[in-house]
Amino acid sequence: MPTLSRLLAAIHSHPRWSWAALTAYAAAVTFPHENVQWLVNQIAIRITHRHLYQVSAAITVAGAAWLTWILVRRLKTQTAQSTVAVFWVVTLALIGCTWRLLTANNVELVHYPQYIPEGMALLALTFSPAESMAWIALFGGLDECFQYWALSHGRPVPFDFNDVYMDLLGGAAGVLLAMAFLRCDARGHASRNASPIWKRPGVIAILAVTAVGILLWSLGLMLLFEDRTNPHYWFALSRFHAPAFWFQVYANGPNQYHTLSPVEGPILILGTIGLYAWIDRRVKISAGRRP
Repeated sequence: MPTLSRLLAAIHSHPRWSWAALTAYAAAVTFPHENVQWLVNQIAIRITHRHLYQVSAAITVAGAAWLTWILVRRLKTQTAQSTVAVFWVVTLALIGCTWRLLTANNVELVHYPQYIPEGMALLALTFSPAESMAWIALFGGLDECFQYWALSHGRPVPFDFNDVYMDLLGGAAGVLLAMAFLRCDARGHASRNASPIWKRPGVIAILAVTAVGILLWSLGLMLLFEDRTNPHYWFALSRFHAPAFWFQVYANGPNQYHTLSPVEGPILILGTIGLYAWIDRRVKISAGRRP
């Protein structure tokens, strides 16, 4: 698919237009959330929720197999093919674990394909998997902010770090797919620390958000869980106390799952970004043609 390689190179060559298009895409998949939920519910009414979940799972498995086939074909000419292949397997494993442990129903699998284009575009813009995933986490967090404070205002719901983590893994899949269509060369030992990851804008941004959150919490201006007897805080990251570590909400779907707390969620997200930062140390990414 040489056209996709040229598109990714063009994204890197025109960052202002590319960031504008990426922002427009993020808005387009965020703001119609209620309309999408209504449409999915209409489909479930017609074919039953059980069949909807089965169809969602079948589409996801078929999509994963198709993308794996594309990735394997593209990696044959990459000098850093082993690193990309290993992380593709890691990503699929994390998606499988997230589906088993953090997902209420199979319709939520839509988070992965939704964020694949963002991951691909961000990798083309930054040439850095760690920075790309930092931006993905921020975009996913803004998506959940809209749902938590606008769509679900006043309702007993958490800021859904489960969804943000699914967004992050979808973006990770996009990052790796983009790597297969760009040039990826194994770094020499002398060049691995040439560009410190923590100096990249996206990484600085997510670390700054984390630092501000810790500061607000330490000052009592932000609570992890809502406390209606305390009138002195600005906001809380959750209006929901899970009844148990594993539980089922029948209105959400058939699965027992765990809701990431406002402590668990950020730790898991930052840890996963740190894991993929290993690619930055091992692989140099560019838009040049492979030899």
